[in-house]
Amino acid sequence: MDTKALQLESRFSLPPNSLGYCGQNTAAAKFKLCITEGICSGVEEEVTRFIVLHPYLKLLAEISDQPMLSYPVIESYWIGNDLLKKAESAHYDLLLEYFLKQGVPDFFVEELRLKKPERFIPNHLFQVLHIGVGRASGAVPFNIQTINNCMIRWGKVEKITSCHSRETKNDKKTKFKCASVNLSSLQKIHESYHLTKLQETVPFNPELVPELKSGDTVAVHWNMIIKILTKEEEKNLIYWTKEVLSAQS
Repeated sequence: MDTKALQLESRFSLPPNSLGYCGQNTAAAKFKLCITEGICSGVEEEVTRFIVLHPYLKLLAEISDQPMLSYPVIESYWIGNDLLKKAESAHYDLLLEYFLKQGVPDFFVEELRLKKPERFIPNHLFQVLHIGVGRASGAVPFNIQTINNCMIRWGKVEKITSCHSRETKNDKKTKFKCASVNLSSLQKIHESYHLTKLQETVPFNPELVPELKSGDTVAVHWNMIIKILTKEEEKNLIYWTKEVLSAQS
């Protein structure tokens, strides 16, 4: 068991699961325990219940000949790394087969077969934009608001403040703090997506990012700060975000 890899996976999967969008309602407690205590029993099983995440991790594992929950595979999906350069156009068809096995509706998979991308980059932003956030599960509408909520956004923390606790479907009330963050986000111009900056107040759980301070660059997923990014992670996230946007144009 690669605890560091499972902790990374847990960080990114916790926000949508806590909101009831992905996975089972048993996952949030396991993800939190993995992040805070390094006790990651059950995380792998929970990941197999995620309707689109699991197919991508299976595909990336096959492309790279590495375990599905190895650190490079998880990082490549959520943040991006050189493993994504191994993806070829034919792998898109394999992803769709994995979608069918996972329970994605047949009619939607057939629709996706008709819009095969010229360049296939199997990471999270590709899922958000090309497949469409919420379209496989029906959990949320597909629009610019949900696109920005679901994409992995990043930005510098300018100020930390107190804020109200937030209540989620799979979680009890938690004492959240908030941070003012200048977030790299998307806007839609003439049917294409472009990077922009949005100043937002974003909640975070101090148990998950206990060392967070002003000046840190963070990753945000579904309106929750989930990770303090290293310089290399920020570089990869910026690079692969731009690569996906270029491929979608």
